[in-house]
Amino acid sequence: MNLLYFDTTQDWIHVSVGSIDDFSKIKIDAQIIESSPKEASYRLVEMIQKVLILSEIKKPDIIFVPNGPGSFTGIRITVTTARDLAQLWEIPVMGFDTAHLYLIGIAGNNTQIEIQEPIQNPDQKSLICLDGKQGKYYTKYFDGNNHTETKDQSPEEINFWLESEEITPNKWYYTGILPSFYPKDAIKIEATNLNLSSILQYSFEQMKQSKLNDYTYLTLFPNYIRGTYVDQK
Repeated sequence: MNLLYFDTTQDWIHVSVGSIDDFSKIKIDAQIIESSPKEASYRLVEMIQKVLILSEIKKPDIIFVPNGPGSFTGIRITVTTARDLAQLWEIPVMGFDTAHLYLIGIAGNNTQIEIQEPIQNPDQKSLICLDGKQGKYYTKYFDGNNHTETKDQSPEEINFWLESEEITPNKWYYTGILPSFYPKDAIKIEATNLNLSSILQYSFEQMKQSKLNDYTYLTLFPNYIRGTYVDQK
């Protein structure tokens, strides 16, 4: 089985093709990772074509993408491209929460292991803040066992939430500019420090628990969070 993953929801383009070995582990056959904040609209399809050629396949068996939150334009490019390709190739497509996938990717990069959950360590309490522009952040908290839904919050709302829920992260991750309320040693998530193999492995494990017939191009929707952007008619 060949898996295609791509992402333009932040200030980069990720494209990866992986295959499954006899032990249900992911092997990355080809990938492209670039910081391209303004070029995704015309470069993504070209990069997908390139990784397919490098992987020596004509089309994948399934597509995985982060469907938001993140950049409004980036989400639209990712989801629209995934829907179009899934319809063209007549294959399933699955979307996942961006912050959740990034926790998986950053944890996989740090530990150098294939993982199925963001961080399998009950002592590690992680907060991720994706730069949502307009002075707000998309936030998710993971305590080693459970994770919150991704929230759209201002710094004041985040601090109130952390205090009221008695949340004390010991791992802080972010994209964009370091949030003012973050410790100086927080880890910035960038184009090159996400482990795409771990992200694909997680997506594949979720796929195995799903009915693929339920995941067509018609079921993939963008997750903008901010209600003024949403239109699912």
